[in-house]
This record gives sequence, C-alpha cells and structure tokens, in this order.
Amino acid sequence: MGERQDIMLGRRQLMALGTAAGAGVLLPSMARASEGRGRPTTEVGRKFQADGRVSPFHGNTIVCHIPQQGENAACFNALLDIYRVLPAQPFAASITALPPSSYHMTLFDGANETARTAGLWPPGLPLDSPIEDCHREVGRRLEGFALDTQLPIRMRVDLEGTGIAGNALTIPLLPVDDAENTRLRRLRDRLSAATGIRSPRHEEYRFHISLAYILWELSAIQAQSVRQAMGEWMAMVAKAAPIILLDAPEFCTFKDMFAFNRIRYLT
Repeated sequence: MGERQDIMLGRRQLMALGTAAGAGVLLPSMARASEGRGRPTTEVGRKFQADGRVSPFHGNTIVCHIPQQGENAACFNALLDIYRVLPAQPFAASITALPPSSYHMTLFDGANETARTAGLWPPGLPLDSPIEDCHREVGRRLEGFALDTQLPIRMRVDLEGTGIAGNALTIPLLPVDDAENTRLRRLRDRLSAATGIRSPRHEEYRFHISLAYILWELSAIQAQSVRQAMGEWMAMVAKAAPIILLDAPEFCTFKDMFAFNRIRYLT
C-alpha cells in the first residue's frame, strides 16, 4: 500500500530488500536469529516488529481490491502462486509477506497516523486529532463524491519496472492505455480536491500491488535472488492476466498492513 517509485538500485539499495512471513503465521524461517542478519530497514518499528509480526499502523485509503473470484480472478490466482513459494526463497527470512486477502491496488493514499503534516493530513483537522476523527472527516468529505469514470478500471503489469519500491516488493502496474491513464489521473486529482490531501509526489504516483515488506537488509546473494524472482513473477502475472480488471474503488480504513476494511464503495 502507498506511494512507490521504481528505481535503479545500487548495491546499497539492493541490500535493503527482503522479508519472509505468511499471513500472520510465523514460519520456522521467521524465528529471526540475530546472527548473520543484515541491519533492520525503516519498516522495523514502523509497520512491523523485528520478528516479522505486523505492528499497529492506522490510516485510511482508497483502494481497489484484486478480485478473488469469478472471471476476473486470474491476477489473484497468479499472486497466490507467488505467495505459495515465497517462504522457500533465499531471501524469505528477511521479509514479511502480506496476506493474499489484503491484495489491492491503491488508487489514492489517504492519511495515516504517522504522517501528520500539511498535504498528508486533512486541512482544518487538528494535527493531534485521534485517527478515528480523521477517518470520519475524510469519510465526510467523500460523501456524495461521484466516481464519474468508466468501470472496470483496466490495468496491466509494468514489465519495465523493477518490482522493488523502497522497502517493498510489488507488482508494478500501468493503465492499459493513454485514455485510461488520463481517467485515473483525473480521478486522483478529484479525490485530492475532495479530501484536501495531496502528497508532494502526487503527480509521480505509480500504481502497484504490494506483496511483501523488507525488514532486514539483504546480502548480495539475496539481493540477486530478489531481482530474479521479481522479474519472473511479474512476467508470470502479466501472462496470466494481460489485462487486470478492477471494480469500483473502496474507501477503507486499516489498523495495520494486513487488512483494509471497506467503509463504502465510491460510485
């Protein structure tokens, strides 16, 4: 979840990629012995604990969950195949995998409890307000919001991307064509105007599906394995779902990175 930038990774950045964990199930590889481990990334103590367990991280967002059933479930099924093999990867002990039930494409980042600054917090709401007040305020500002865009939203895997975004492993996405891109960018602008939230990187936002978070810096061997695996997995998802069809966006709140709870659809 959240903004990302595909980047060309130098050796140091590549060493910050990796995490292993099932959806709340601590595998043997997740008993993270301190010996032979890299330094923690910034996700430790923020979204996750040092042993891979998810930490409280409250916020709100607008996402499209990946369809899990029916004729548009090919993307989810391919992502599920990735989830099945993640625990066996050489970098598994350095990452925490997100549960498949959480798989989504973020359309618009809302606010979260750690980013209480101008642009990232609803203007007019005191910065020290409880996050529940923020949820209510953002929800109020979205009341009556008209989606005014064609559904389903149509995306494709960005095979030019790295699949690595900061401390996250992601499937990078692109709108299927220029017209779809224009519609989604316009929708994001309207959501920003409605909520009063606008990230400094609003124009640069890149769509994606998050698979895992990197908690511990990787060794050179692990980093190489990550790059190879992400390239293969991106190609696999693209083959299984050349066009990814997404239903109406959902205004959601979350308590951590494992679940995004729908408050209502935007229609």
